[in-house]
Amino acid sequence: MKTVVLIFVLIFSVNLNAQDPGNSAKHIGAGVVIGVAGGYAADKISNGQKGWKWAGAVGSSLLAGLAKEGIYDKSKGYEWETRDVLYTTLGGVLAGMALDVLTSNTRRRNGGGKSCGCLVAQLDNQYEIQLPSFVENGTGDITSELQAAYLLR
Repeated sequence: MKTVVLIFVLIFSVNLNAQDPGNSAKHIGAGVVIGVAGGYAADKISNGQKGWKWAGAVGSSLLAGLAKEGIYDKSKGYEWETRDVLYTTLGGVLAGMALDVLTSNTRRRNGGGKSCGCLVAQLDNQYEIQLPSFVENGTGDITSELQAAYLLR
């Protein structure tokens, strides 16, 4: 999958020349924003099944680029620009790569040892734990209430 993305990025970065560099940056930025939203939604809907975040990111940015060129620009009388659609889709590919890095939690899911970010507590069964009672003028923070109960014990 990474090689396909790399080939996709190389082909489009070599062959595409925008008239205005700011215009291409706007399209890539819009593609990233739309791609992150679409990819994250697709990942959550599919319960993390492989490939759906990529499909959501690239697909949503592609549809947004097509809709912008086909509906918005056509109604304004502008010409169709394939470059704009490709730049918006490239933003979706970048969003897919970012989502893949940021949401992949295979180490946590597989129980990746001590560095899994879990808090491991060792319970001593000879002492009885007494939880604090509700105090009306307290902080309302359960952590501080438990710490106070432990220290006052």
